[in-house]
Amino acid sequence: MDVDDDYYCDDYYCDDYYDDDISDGESYGDEEWTANDDEPHQLVADKRNRYVVLTEQQIRHRLGQEAAATAEVFSVPVDWALALLRHYRWDPPRLEEDWFSDQDRVRDAVGLGGDPGREGEEEDDEEETNLICGICMEGDKPAAEMASAGCAHRYCHACWRGYVAAAAAEDGGGRGLVALRCPDASCSRAVLRGMVERFFFADADIDGRDAYERALERDYVEARGLWMKPCPAAGCGCAIEIPIEGDGSGADLVCRCGHGFCWRCGGEPHWPASCAAAVGWAGEADAASAEWVLVHTKPCPRCRRPIEHGGGCRALRCADPCGLWFCWRCLGSIDETGWLAHDSCAEVRSPAAATEEELRRAAETLGAFLRYQDLWAANRRAQQLAEHEARLLGLRAGDKVDKGEVVAEAWEEVAEGRRVLGNACAQGQSMVRRRGGASARRRWELFEYQHGETDAVLDRLQQCAQEAATTAAEERELDRLLAVLAQQISVTRCCVDSFARAVEDLHGMPERD
Repeated sequence: MDVDDDYYCDDYYCDDYYDDDISDGESYGDEEWTANDDEPHQLVADKRNRYVVLTEQQIRHRLGQEAAATAEVFSVPVDWALALLRHYRWDPPRLEEDWFSDQDRVRDAVGLGGDPGREGEEEDDEEETNLICGICMEGDKPAAEMASAGCAHRYCHACWRGYVAAAAAEDGGGRGLVALRCPDASCSRAVLRGMVERFFFADADIDGRDAYERALERDYVEARGLWMKPCPAAGCGCAIEIPIEGDGSGADLVCRCGHGFCWRCGGEPHWPASCAAAVGWAGEADAASAEWVLVHTKPCPRCRRPIEHGGGCRALRCADPCGLWFCWRCLGSIDETGWLAHDSCAEVRSPAAATEEELRRAAETLGAFLRYQDLWAANRRAQQLAEHEARLLGLRAGDKVDKGEVVAEAWEEVAEGRRVLGNACAQGQSMVRRRGGASARRRWELFEYQHGETDAVLDRLQQCAQEAATTAAEERELDRLLAVLAQQISVTRCCVDSFARAVEDLHGMPERD
């Protein structure tokens, strides 16, 4: 039997299965680069665009090429090559080194036998008709209804289907399929892809091959976690790849499905703010609520429920079921002493606030939180407006091509700058809580200054874009406006990038001086 014909013409892993026009990925940078290209990757300086989106088919094509190459080098079936590569975390050089130094040890570790192709075969011994399944323990099974993973442990087809289906349902994604071993606890023989495809049983609209391939794709992507990550959106099988020499820092990624996420933490896009600042920003609402309670309320003397004084009479009544009447100034009970006893009482601070300094700092932190929330919302609205204007520009008729391109670029730069300023609010809020020392306060003041300067530059660019888009000037005047706009775009891009780098430099700063 010819090895090439028998093992390597698998329709999933032959190059003929794929169209010739499959590319290595959809580039989101100014210059497209190829992950397997021998030439050095050409990267743009802007951190916004240094990645490639790979579809499920492209991922499958890559791992299929590696599996076919490994099978050819080792003269083994493709199913064996897949099991070997997965065991070695898709590291062919390390696999080749171990394989050619001690092939038997590698086979034992992976769970491969000495005779390729025996997996899933029924027993041919016609005299053996009284076979017993090792799972359901039913006897009188004919050999044609029994199968093994290439070892001595045979089970009926119904039990194999249940065993494979249970592995596919372990995590809802079929990851257990690629790590299956013989059901016998004392046996380490691997259950290969052919067995999974044959006995996979599911009511879903996917078959065993699809489930196994998707599990392999996830395993392949996760093994390359230093430069490749799966899209975290539910139901999306794409992956994001950055250049090997890149570190992914500062990258907000957008998959072709439209889902955006941070390369490092997998959360919502937040560059240039750090992941810690973004997590803190998400929980700031609870802290701000506590600070608001500390600043604006006092506890009921009886039930300790926080109560706000909205102005007017100092005599307050706690809500039911407490119902206590008390004086807001001294927190004394009016029910016991009467109102006249509190006519000239002394002010009592809320017991929750030990000192005036605590009240001052709580009020300051609360004010900063509300301010940064307003800044974030304002930049978000400005970003959406700029994106809307950029989209509309392409639909307007009668504009000169050069004018439309320049103005659209200006609006896109405004949108990106507003996104950066909005995300940076999380970093500013995190600095507010740790600005107790002199140097920490100076860093925060510098951040505030740079944030304000960048905001002013974006306002100027927006005004220039609006003027160029709405002015019906002569050709000479229009050329002048477009030249000014192009220069303003360059200045704004430089300013936004400088601000983003300055915010990134704050990531490693100590929380306290």
